[in-house]
Amino acid sequence: MTKFFNKLMVSQVQEKLNQFIPLLKRSAPRNGWIKTIRNALGLSTALLAKRLNCSKSNVSSIEEREQKGTITIETLDKVAKALNCKFVYCLVPIIPLDQQLEDRARLLAKKRILAINYSMQLEQQELNTKQLQQQEDALVQELLQGNPKQLWAEDEF
Repeated sequence: MTKFFNKLMVSQVQEKLNQFIPLLKRSAPRNGWIKTIRNALGLSTALLAKRLNCSKSNVSSIEEREQKGTITIETLDKVAKALNCKFVYCLVPIIPLDQQLEDRARLLAKKRILAINYSMQLEQQELNTKQLQQQEDALVQELLQGNPKQLWAEDEF
């Protein structure tokens, strides 16, 4: 049951994330979202400062920190509300989650199979290419059906 649940969970999470994949091809405006939206609404720095209950220089600082990537999530959320926007936060996997798990399982399987085959070579019992691939594929499936945390026990990228 747990094996089924893990696979289902990965599938459901990936399905939710799929809607954000098109955003990977887009970049933030050169001036940042805050300044871009503020200007589109025709809000001056002074008006946004009033909405945020801060100084104009603080708004300028916020806009600069957004451009530099040093702004906090809390500040982005606060500014979004002041601009009548909703701040949305998401991590979008570059490679689908199930593919990352399979790639990781394959990496571990190759390492294990090569180590075993090396021992077998010393005894003149090495596997041929087809047998190596079959063993690797079988081990990948076994690893994927186990606890996904075990795939990352040896943390190497």
